[in-house]
Parts: sequence; structure tokens; C-alpha cells
Amino acid sequence: MEVLTAQTEKVQKMYDAFIKGDIPFILKQVDKEGVLEVMGSKEIPYAGIYHGPDDAKRFFEKLNETMDTKELVPDHLLETGNIVIATGQMKGVVRKNNKPVSSIWCHIFEFNDNGKVVHYRDCYDTLAVAKAIGK
Repeated sequence: MEVLTAQTEKVQKMYDAFIKGDIPFILKQVDKEGVLEVMGSKEIPYAGIYHGPDDAKRFFEKLNETMDTKELVPDHLLETGNIVIATGQMKGVVRKNNKPVSSIWCHIFEFNDNGKVVHYRDCYDTLAVAKAIGK
């Protein structure tokens, strides 16, 4: 995948960091007033709205407790103004029951003028994930 713009390149680096387990790198990209929205019902422990890097850290901790993400592959990255829209595929395993889960996803990143994420929205197949978790 060819990356041509600054924010798109930053998003790609965040995906690379996630797969490597470098969550501190990702948290440094979140503005202190940033909002992360992760879709899902109460059956998905990491679903919810998170405010700022410290709260975003809780998201990653809950995600890691719930899911062993094997793949997070962006297929398309589109930048327009201060927004990057990424679509891709995810594969993982629910830690408590070893059930596999996969989903296509869409992530929307909004950046401020300082290059920090001020809004992130994670859309994915929440029903498939909830069924795999099995609550």
C-alpha cells in the first residue's frame, strides 16, 4: 500500500504499533481531549466511549484482556482534510473460550492542527464479536 499523506502515514504507523504491542506509541497520538468511540453492546467489555490518553489506555487493556488480535490489516486508507477513514479486516481469538472471531471494520480518525487524534470511531461486526465472547 502506498502512503502519500502525513495523517495517513501516522494511521498506518498506529496499526503497525498495535500489531507490535506498542500501545504507548498509539496513546501519544491521542489528544488530551480526544474521544474514542468503540461500538458494541454491554456484552463486549471494551465497547464504550473513552476520553483522553489515560482512558484510551483502559480501552486497550480491556481489549487485550478480551481478545488476542492476530491480524489487523488495513485494506484502504483515505485522507480528506483532517480525517482519515480506514477499512480493513481483523482476526482474533477470544481469550476466555478460544473462539475465533473475524470482522471487517471501518475506523475513522479525526486529527487536530497539531496532528493529534481528537476523535476516533471504531465500527465492526459487533454481533459476531458478542457471539464469540458468548456472554
